[in-house]
Amino acid sequence: MREAIFIAANVTEAQAVERLLEGELIEFEITPEAFLQQPESNVCMQGLLFEVPPGQAEYCRQFLTERGLSPGVVPSGKP
Repeated sequence: MREAIFIAANVTEAQAVERLLEGELIEFEITPEAFLQQPESNVCMQGLLFEVPPGQAEYCRQFLTERGLSPGVVPSGKP
């Protein structure tokens, strides 16, 4: 079982998250995922969803937020 922590909207974001997680030796999976461009819009886009073991999810969210990637961080409890 995995928990969603980040959705990358573009290749640059995906590569940055991948490098950061690998640097922390975090095991992760990446899957394609649809997301709204902005919460109040109806524009659906395709992104890459990063998932980690549940025990590492909160650490990863905090870690990515501290590195300036907060817009893509998936809040706890979200699919």
